[in-house]
Amino acid sequence: METELKKSNVLLVDDDEEGNRLLKSVLQNAGFEVTSAFDGVEGLDMATKRAPDVIITGIVMPRMSGFDMVRGLKGNVATATIPVLVYSHLGREEDREEAIKIGVQGFLMRGTISPTEIVERVRALLPRGELFYLAFDPQAADAKRFAQTFDFPPYFECPGGKRMMIQLEGTGGVKEEKEFKAKLVCQDER
Repeated sequence: METELKKSNVLLVDDDEEGNRLLKSVLQNAGFEVTSAFDGVEGLDMATKRAPDVIITGIVMPRMSGFDMVRGLKGNVATATIPVLVYSHLGREEDREEAIKIGVQGFLMRGTISPTEIVERVRALLPRGELFYLAFDPQAADAKRFAQTFDFPPYFECPGGKRMMIQLEGTGGVKEEKEFKAKLVCQDER
């Protein structure tokens, strides 16, 4: 039985249900697990309980604004280091200045940033050294030659019949110049 790999989790906090749904779809298609909250109170509660990897929030919402939610996050040891992006309809300079003052990692203006750029900004906030696990076909391309050269079992099987996978650790780079460290691991070593 295969185990599911852990995806990076993004919490979206905004009362714009249509915008939330579109952004959630973009992020899920990029491989993120996405949860949604529809105001700052709900967002603060979910962040405290689930510790997402990144939070994207609007500003103006019922019950608690995005800025007040960020202040609450920063005042709690358990959530203070979660990276936050403000994703706003408003492009006011005072909002941008306030966002930076309270410690967010970016201010994104809706309608001026592409879905690809949003995904890149979220990925840039993930901790360095994030691990990715890739399955591969032991019969494809140079797999057999690779196994012989490095003395791996020919079908890349681990003891107990577990599948061997490639573990990639992001080490830096931007856009097309991403760099990774790679090693083979048994499925149960993750």
